[in-house]
Parts: sequence; structure tokens; C-alpha cells
Amino acid sequence: MASLAVAVPWSHAAAADPSLTGCWRAVKIILHAQDGSKTEDVSGRCTLHFKDAEFESVCGTSAGRAVRSTYAYRIVRPGFYSATMTRSSFRTDLAGSAREYEYRVEGDRLRTVTQPQAHLPVAPAGAGRVETEAARMPCP
Repeated sequence: MASLAVAVPWSHAAAADPSLTGCWRAVKIILHAQDGSKTEDVSGRCTLHFKDAEFESVCGTSAGRAVRSTYAYRIVRPGFYSATMTRSSFRTDLAGSAREYEYRVEGDRLRTVTQPQAHLPVAPAGAGRVETEAARMPCP
């Protein structure tokens, strides 16, 4: 019976959003730290590949290596998805952490915003609001 109780919340999630499916290149990422500082990245080194229930984030580093993180996600209500990190080549300690994202797809642009989530597993220290603008791209 316990397995049914766990499955019920997922069954009420909205269906996958086909407008998210595919590949995106981040053209702007703005990190707002909890201490009030702000960092902007317009390097285009990060990509996202959305499938129906999973997406992969790949970011190139200045040292030339790729950092890969995989997330399980689900639409929780129109314009919002919840993502839980399932694995990472860089921050293995964050596996299982989750965040809720507000998103909007306008043509070939994807905009996301996330806030620290007090009710979800702890976010990394200093993690605050993250805003991303991405452009649709062909999948490799």
C-alpha cells in the first residue's frame, strides 16, 4: 500500500510539455546569490536536452572539460516543472536535490526562473535565484 501512496502525487502531475522537448543553448544565465551578489554568463557553454521525463545539462568549463548533470523532471502545473538531480559528473553530493522552475517557451526561446526551495531538499550554500534564457538548437 505504501507504493500506491508514493505513486499518487506523480499521477496528478500534468503531462509532459512538448514545447520543452528538444535541445537548448543557454545564451544568458544570471545567478543571484543569497548575499545579494550577481553573476552573469553569456558564454553559451551550457546546453539542455529535454526528453519527456528527463533532461541533461552539459556545461563546458574554461578548462575545456564538460560537466554533465541529469535530472528527472515533471510538470507540476502549467508553466512550472520540478526537477530532481539524478546524477552529475561534478556535484555528486547534490544527487537527490530538487528545485521548482517557472518556465516560458516563446517561439525558439526558453526562459526559466528558479528560487531557493525551502520545502525541498537543501540547495547548495549560496544558491539563490537563477534566471536563464536559452535558444532552441538542433540536437546532436
